[in-house]
Amino acid sequence: MIKKLSHVGVAVTNIDEAVALLSKLFGFEVGETLEEPAAGFKSTMISSAGVTLELLQPVGPQGMVQRFIEKRGAGLHHISIKVDDVVAEMKRLKVLGVQFASEEAAQIGDNKVAFIHPRSTNGLLIELTQK
Repeated sequence: MIKKLSHVGVAVTNIDEAVALLSKLFGFEVGETLEEPAAGFKSTMISSAGVTLELLQPVGPQGMVQRFIEKRGAGLHHISIKVDDVVAEMKRLKVLGVQFASEEAAQIGDNKVAFIHPRSTNGLLIELTQK
């Protein structure tokens, strides 16, 4: 079951520059930073007035964020929705014909996550997340 919008993921080429700009313009403050070299990215959460963005920067020439930027450029990458139970949501949505980027939920930091393939959502990448 959906709990709330968690954050909006934004692909950037330089996290430090993006943080500096968004902090100056909108007062965003830096939160958690996570590095996932095996997946080819690092991320920084920034928040202001109840709005949270996850800035995603590629690390190395491989990885989903690098491929995304090469194809589409920097910008909106995904929206993340908090759910009670990622695995249960995956099962429920699969019955409705929804395709996922991976058949299994992944553990990233303290969160269990699954990405709904954009083919199933009119081009929008949606992350389901459970703390």
